[in-house]
Amino acid sequence: MKKVSRRWIAVAGALLLAAGCVAAGDHALGLDSPTDVASVMRSGLPNDTLVYDRTGTVLLADLQQPGSQHTDVSLSAMGRWLPAATVADQDPRFWSEPGVDVGRLGQAGWDAVQGRTDGETGSSIVLRLIRLRQGSPDGVVARARALTLAVRVAAAVPKASILEAYLNSLPYGNRAVGVEAAAITYFQVDAGQLDLAQASLIAGLPEAPDRLDPLRHLPQARERQRQVLDAMVRAGAVTRQQADQAFAEPLQLVGPATLNVAPDIVDQVAAELQARRPANVPPRGFTVLTTLDWGLQQQAENALRQGLAANQFRKVTNAALVAVDPRTGQILALADAATSANQYTFALRLRNVGNSFRVFTYAAAIASGRYTMVTPVSDTSFHMDSGQGQPAYRVVDFDEHDHGPCQLRDCLGNGLNVPAVLVELGIGTPALALTARALGAPAYQLQPDGTYTTRNTDGSFGASLTLGGYPETPLQMAAGMATLAAGGVQRAPEAILRLSTADRGTIYQPRSGAGKQALDSRAAFIVSQMLADDSDRTQVYGSSSPLTLPGRHVAAVAGTSENFADALTVGYTPSLAAVVWLGNADSRGMPPGSDGVFVAAPAWRQFMQGALDQLGRGDEWYPTPAGVQAATVNGRLAWFLPGTSPATPAPPLPANVHTG
Repeated sequence: MKKVSRRWIAVAGALLLAAGCVAAGDHALGLDSPTDVASVMRSGLPNDTLVYDRTGTVLLADLQQPGSQHTDVSLSAMGRWLPAATVADQDPRFWSEPGVDVGRLGQAGWDAVQGRTDGETGSSIVLRLIRLRQGSPDGVVARARALTLAVRVAAAVPKASILEAYLNSLPYGNRAVGVEAAAITYFQVDAGQLDLAQASLIAGLPEAPDRLDPLRHLPQARERQRQVLDAMVRAGAVTRQQADQAFAEPLQLVGPATLNVAPDIVDQVAAELQARRPANVPPRGFTVLTTLDWGLQQQAENALRQGLAANQFRKVTNAALVAVDPRTGQILALADAATSANQYTFALRLRNVGNSFRVFTYAAAIASGRYTMVTPVSDTSFHMDSGQGQPAYRVVDFDEHDHGPCQLRDCLGNGLNVPAVLVELGIGTPALALTARALGAPAYQLQPDGTYTTRNTDGSFGASLTLGGYPETPLQMAAGMATLAAGGVQRAPEAILRLSTADRGTIYQPRSGAGKQALDSRAAFIVSQMLADDSDRTQVYGSSSPLTLPGRHVAAVAGTSENFADALTVGYTPSLAAVVWLGNADSRGMPPGSDGVFVAAPAWRQFMQGALDQLGRGDEWYPTPAGVQAATVNGRLAWFLPGTSPATPAPPLPANVHTG
């Protein structure tokens, strides 16, 4: 009886203390109610930048600030279980109490007097939030001030907002602050996706984040989880059966490694953020909705893995794939794969794209009106005098054989080097450079300081431009293909669908602009017809090569760099453009015969088929633009720009070009 009386005395004392604090007034306790209430609700913690796929449901990356991981989320986004578990465990009367649970406070005080606790177990969630934001009070006046402020906060702020602020502020160990960071750290999911077992484990960690660290002290964390589940049963939040089932559920813990499951798109997003972020917005705390289609990304990664496995005998170690929607410029897939731990984002790295660059050469040739798709070009090895005391520039095909005259369409389809350079010389290298840049492929030059830049005159490029003598990134090659796929309309590749922050809302969203006409749509149509006709490449590749898609029209061409160091396939339909590259990080060459059609095209074909199926795209192709004339030449249908015909002669070559 005596013990009970003392307990009631403690409770009564707590009641009197709380009442006295409120009665004393703000001035006596040094409070400024509006200011101090606002300070409690203001976090001040820097948020991580979260990067999602285009649906906003797949978290691709959590980009952390040094020293902590934190992201504010709304209470509704925290899901059902974690808020319920926290309230049941820490403050069961939270929703009804006036900021202070006087009964628990009195009991905690008595326990502290008896040396059983430090008094923290009696704190309401409001008091705990005040301590998180302002530190633990020391001394009678400071404690009285905290109690009064708790009542003021509870009276001025909705309880849901208080709980939201609290759960966004709790430390959960392993540098995770707030429930979202904890969910990502331990289970690599958003807080709203936590099930009861996961949520009850996390809810118990703030009591002692180090001692209960589930990555190091799982038995202790599991015992704490049991306590949380028991509290939820007592509070009526779950049944005993639900609690037992949750406790029996195996937990697949992940760990605090930085989440980044799509490093290529994240690198591209980081680059775009520099341009998209307003100057008055700090460089943190963004929610980024990317253009990435997670299903297509999985298709891309799978195609690359299988492509590397199929070319294992060639000792190929790296692969990259880029897919773009030609109608919007949005990047749908951006993937890399490697056979070793040395992972590089080659989708964004400059590489020698080999003679796949010839697509731009033939596009410039058709657009110039100086060539048609049936113009004959000599495939005879030649050399070109430099006129500067340098060795003559000599060009041969990969098989080092002359194939005689070929129509422009066949020269393109069969990947012949000699005709590609002769056509470049026929239109002029500056014209090729201008066309390639307009389509989206800048053509980089190596500068004396070892850097690459596009800041040069177009006349400074050499004749090797058409053979990939100047590097591109797979992303830029995909941008060029997307421009051709869009009928010559160029749209800059875009990785960000929406950029927002918690306090400012949406701060960037791309405009659905029409793009700019970079190439005559009629010329783009003719080039697409050349790239799609399988009969144009049978001389070297045979029929039904991996550059075709069964049941679908598709424009495609393979490319290979010198010494077989790079193998590419580029191509498109009206709704999807894709580039696949395989090679080695150290530019080591593959065995002879490792042409892009054998190395890269199978992976490209696998991706295109799967992606178009997933997108629900059947056989799509282009209507003939007004003004384009069709004629049958040597038994095959050909198309011509106005003012050109099958009789249009080839332009003369420069005087310093010598065949043989």
